[in-house]
Amino acid sequence: MLVLLLPMVAAILLFMNPPDRYSAAKQSPNAMQERLYHRLAEAGLHGDELATVGALTLGYKQGLDKELKRHFQASGAAHVLAVSGLHTGILYGLVWWLLTLGGRFKPHYENRAGRWMVSLIIIAVMWAYAWLTGMTPSVVRAVIMVTMVEISRMAYRNPISLNSIAAAAVLILIFRPTDLWSVSFQLSFAATTAIVLMADSMGTIIHYNHLRSRFWGRIANWIIGIMLVSLAAQLGTLPITIYYFHQVSTYFLLTNLIVLPLATLLVPFGMLTVALGGSWLGTIVGYVTQTLAWLMNHSVEWIESLPGCTVPAHTNGYLVAVYYLLLILFYCLAGKKSE
Repeated sequence: MLVLLLPMVAAILLFMNPPDRYSAAKQSPNAMQERLYHRLAEAGLHGDELATVGALTLGYKQGLDKELKRHFQASGAAHVLAVSGLHTGILYGLVWWLLTLGGRFKPHYENRAGRWMVSLIIIAVMWAYAWLTGMTPSVVRAVIMVTMVEISRMAYRNPISLNSIAAAAVLILIFRPTDLWSVSFQLSFAATTAIVLMADSMGTIIHYNHLRSRFWGRIANWIIGIMLVSLAAQLGTLPITIYYFHQVSTYFLLTNLIVLPLATLLVPFGMLTVALGGSWLGTIVGYVTQTLAWLMNHSVEWIESLPGCTVPAHTNGYLVAVYYLLLILFYCLAGKKSE
């Protein structure tokens, strides 16, 4: 229950202590980020597309201008520009896919030595990525959860999601207690908790359809899954978003339906572009990456231009705390009725 109380506690502290007092200075990019960002440019990326890919893959936000940030924020896609659990999850899936040859070879499910080898490689890669992107709370949270999942697999035990989230929150706050007042920390844990709490219900809905075609059934499940995850994250972060940004994005479902698939492609293509650099193959991959980033940027710009894209709203710390208290009570009551 600790993880359920964190958003409410943060809301009360926000009201008692304005965030400006505890806001940390913006992290400057490390030398490695600078070098890798220049490799993207060497591969042919330029303009807003270069800035978007740099933010998506490296956590390098210095290239983002105010107009581009406004497009993403108004359309409800600001979370894509901040390296977070989404990006970490994409990298995790990619590393697992490479180590198991697309799932055809699963040594960590077949013998103890293979399981330990794959899990340790995954943990090392994920922490290296966290270091590269500046050890932001959202990435550290995701990497801690991945680490706990892999340790559980190494011990042949099933990880408990809510316990993993709570452990990640406690570990981060032990070393960086002022992160409790960080917007990134609050949004990250609120969204993740909401998604985990709705996981069972979402799974029931996603795997239930009357479509006879297996192909179209998968497409329908994929679309429904994106919409449900987006809705859960929106419900979990709504009061925090209103508190900080004083507006609500009304087309967030449409935005995520377009942006999330593009982000899933952009992250691996961006990393491949960084790896290949200015070589002839890197230029080809860079062109694909530039095109995907162009599609993403123009999609959020188009959504922002739709009428009623954002609705102004205001709240305070007490109302945010009440909102989360009601969500917790609803979850507890719903759990008792299902027993």
